[in-house]
Amino acid sequence: MEPVLELLMALKTAQREVERRFGRLLRPLGVTAVQAEALLIIADGQPVSIADLGARMAADPGHPSRLTDRLAAAGWVDRSPSPHDGRRTDLTLTPAGRDLVQRIVAARRPFFDQAAEALAEAGLVDVLPDVRRLLDLVRALPDPE
Repeated sequence: MEPVLELLMALKTAQREVERRFGRLLRPLGVTAVQAEALLIIADGQPVSIADLGARMAADPGHPSRLTDRLAAAGWVDRSPSPHDGRRTDLTLTPAGRDLVQRIVAARRPFFDQAAEALAEAGLVDVLPDVRRLLDLVRALPDPE
């Protein structure tokens, strides 16, 4: 296997493994890992448009709309037309959504603490800038259309 492909597959596999473990961790809260990720993104920058949410989650087209439908149906997110752009729908957390975000952050804290310790022991604490550079390099590659 080519080294670039092997690296990308390893990163994808690591992301899926973390998401799987988060899913188990979050199950008692009644939220999936993808839903939790969306709620945390919304909490971080309210209001967030559906398009911005999709871009931050690297989601496929259409997925953010369906996801926000589920978040709104659960009572965690409010959707409203943007006062600045009539084509944009803004997302904000409801009081129940804010409460859930607090519980998500508390539930994942021990996992993150263990992961940070494992990264330090493996000498990988400073890997994030390299991964960001990798992402920039991949985005700069020509798109074979």
